[in-house]
Amino acid sequence: MNGRRVLGIALLWVATVAGASTLTWGVISSAGARVGRPAVVVATPDADVPTTGAADDTGSWSGRAGKVTASCSGESISLDSAVPNVGYWVKVHESGPERLRVDFEVTGQGDDDAEETRIVATCVKGGPVFLRA
Repeated sequence: MNGRRVLGIALLWVATVAGASTLTWGVISSAGARVGRPAVVVATPDADVPTTGAADDTGSWSGRAGKVTASCSGESISLDSAVPNVGYWVKVHESGPERLRVDFEVTGQGDDDAEETRIVATCVKGGPVFLRA
């Protein structure tokens, strides 16, 4: 093999490795930038939809700001999840056992008409009842 051919192959190999490395680090960086951000629900309902369950059951509230799911055991309530929608972040103030209080606050990146939403839940007859406060 002559020197030019070896040099050409070496340069092609270096360019391939550099391109693959750049692509790999770009993907890793993009994924790492999302770590720590709140989970996002893709489908968002237009109206507030409370759901209550039977005795010793689980129920949820869904609205423009996100979704809250809670479980009751007798008169004790516990938070299962609180997931904000795009444009909101969530703060849990109380997680039971007497009541839940979850606030969805606007991040500043969402809809201009968006507003903060406070959800309060308690157990009634063994099932969670959600109120928008």
